[in-house]
Amino acid sequence: MTAPPATLRAQSGAESAARPSAWHVVSAASAQGSAPFNEDGVGVRGAHAWIIDGSAFFTGPSRLAGTSEGAWLVSTIDRWLRDTELAPLTLPQIAARLDAHLTDCDAALGPAASERGDGQGPTAVFALLRLTAEGEGFRAEAMLVGDVCVLIADRDRVARWTDERAQPFEARTIAAASAAGRPEAGAIAPDALAQVIANRRSLNRDGGYWAIAPGQPWRQGLRTLSLDLSAEATLLLATDGFMRLVDMMERYDDGGLLAATTQRGAAAMIAELRDIEREDGRAERFARVKLHDDATALMLRPGRAGPDETTHEKQNGE
Repeated sequence: MTAPPATLRAQSGAESAARPSAWHVVSAASAQGSAPFNEDGVGVRGAHAWIIDGSAFFTGPSRLAGTSEGAWLVSTIDRWLRDTELAPLTLPQIAARLDAHLTDCDAALGPAASERGDGQGPTAVFALLRLTAEGEGFRAEAMLVGDVCVLIADRDRVARWTDERAQPFEARTIAAASAAGRPEAGAIAPDALAQVIANRRSLNRDGGYWAIAPGQPWRQGLRTLSLDLSAEATLLLATDGFMRLVDMMERYDDGGLLAATTQRGAAAMIAELRDIEREDGRAERFARVKLHDDATALMLRPGRAGPDETTHEKQNGE
């Protein structure tokens, strides 16, 4: 899932300004973790780029065979973003239409088992970025919910966009997993799973944490951010599995991760992550719920669509 750096042709200022803004992919990669399905997603379509991290925790049977409800939700969001003309819509309008679409799609799966309690079912955290040109530079706008991460390096500035509201709940789950001993390769310890289900009672509520959840109110938990960018800026969209390199293992700080990913590529960084996780196969040095989480990263630069293209579209699994 690695794309080569985009090559920009030299153009006159007037010719360049006439072309629409577009994200250019530097590198991208995604790797499945310990669970049976990769529940991450990533995409680029012209001036829009997104990253999605799904999950599905609930009591009772799944409504799907051959995939997880978390992977289904991620693919449903990704497909809608690719198929919808986003440019005429404001970010709140995109969220409202996505919300309605997901509610309809979830209803089409049929009723969930009666055992499911409050907050249980498929959820996803995500960030959507929009790029616009401003003079010789650009402006990035984002709407974000949950613990996906956007890192931005622009000249001597490094910024992080994320949502920290899930951190206390994640800490409780990690504590439960650590008390249970070594995590199994593809399973979550029963006590940790029980803590996840308990956390779900605080989903999309004041004082709790927020994520996309079909049929539940989640849009009021969205965070919107914006930042002016130069043409030399680099941006890294990453799921929390990839961000273990900074937030858990402290192998890099934010700026160091951006620099290393720019130089080596997203796939090489995930390989390094997996090596560290395997070396700590008993989760004794780095306490975690799963030995390997899905890890996804997308490195971008702002630019203009080429003279022979209007969008660059990045497909999941590429």
